[in-house]
Amino acid sequence: MTKFGRRNFIKTGILSALSLPLYSFTSANKSNINNYKNASVKFTRDGLDLNPAEYSALLAKLTSEKNIIADNYSRGGIVEELENKMANLLGMESAVFMPTGTLANQIAIRKLAGNNKKVIVQAESHIYNDSGDCAQNLSSLNLIPLAKGKTNFTLKDVKEAVLRAKNGRVKTNVGVIVIESPVRRTDNAMFDYEEMKKISEFARQNNIKMHLDGARIFNAVAHSGIPANEYTKLFDTVYVSMYKDFNAASGAILAGTSDFCKDLYHTRRMFGGGSPQVWPFAVVALHYSDTFLPEYNKAMKQFDKFEQLISKESKLRIEKITNGTNVFKFYVETKDIELFRKRLLDEGIILPRASSENMFKLKINTTLNEITPKLLVEKFKNSI
Repeated sequence: MTKFGRRNFIKTGILSALSLPLYSFTSANKSNINNYKNASVKFTRDGLDLNPAEYSALLAKLTSEKNIIADNYSRGGIVEELENKMANLLGMESAVFMPTGTLANQIAIRKLAGNNKKVIVQAESHIYNDSGDCAQNLSSLNLIPLAKGKTNFTLKDVKEAVLRAKNGRVKTNVGVIVIESPVRRTDNAMFDYEEMKKISEFARQNNIKMHLDGARIFNAVAHSGIPANEYTKLFDTVYVSMYKDFNAASGAILAGTSDFCKDLYHTRRMFGGGSPQVWPFAVVALHYSDTFLPEYNKAMKQFDKFEQLISKESKLRIEKITNGTNVFKFYVETKDIELFRKRLLDEGIILPRASSENMFKLKINTTLNEITPKLLVEKFKNSI
């Protein structure tokens, strides 16, 4: 292909992507998940869940507006820019890009633990249930699960676990306490902040490190009113997902002190996480890094109005999660709940699969900014 031909191909490709009628490049965008072209609001994900056409078009727009410097094996360029941005948002000294939250959590706990291999976690946490026992198998860590079926463990629980470790026939030490908040397995409920502070103080007094699995911590910031840096100052390290709230196709950020993060890319690569280029993830995450909180706050207000209107309807009801964030239980009085869901889908409203014969667990996100609460209620009523 000639140089002229390549230029025209690139130019034509970008213009074609930008002309797609699927996508509105605002900070709260429509999502046509599952190729339903009229889908404007969905209650299924934390973020926008952009489909391939939308994601490609957004990349084309962003790369045409700004000179994007690609990374080299997940280092430098736009990736470094994202790392610095997220470290600043989290109130941490430094940050390192990771391909997944599973790897971010494991690398953080592994390094923090050192020779003290016992690690306290929530029994309902991601690291304990959904990581293929990677901490145990790959890093020789001994996870101690507390508070089965609950969002929180307490300072009392922690003290008992630490004492049990010390008083065993062979004395061992707890090296790390991991707290996930919000907790996916308890419908994105938040760990109690006051209890978190007590545990953090105890940990520091006893030379125990603290790691925050904050995949959705910015949801907690919005719902609790507690700034991100107030959460993170209780911890040595924190992980944040780049795809849940910041709409990247993949990726995570692990943040901590400059000393902790220095040369951490070697460990990342040892585990196979040094991808040659991850700039398509970093570009999108960086794009949404400033707009997520203001747009999500708008969405929360939209949902509050929606809830107020729904409360007047006899066949529709919303129930809040205790200490919850963006998950709500939605009850509908209907003989065919899947038909109800299909009718809403035809109206551009995507619901998750029903959790019971008359209940959905809805997730609020910024797609709520695409419709008025009044019109949304009408669509729900008409679909019964």
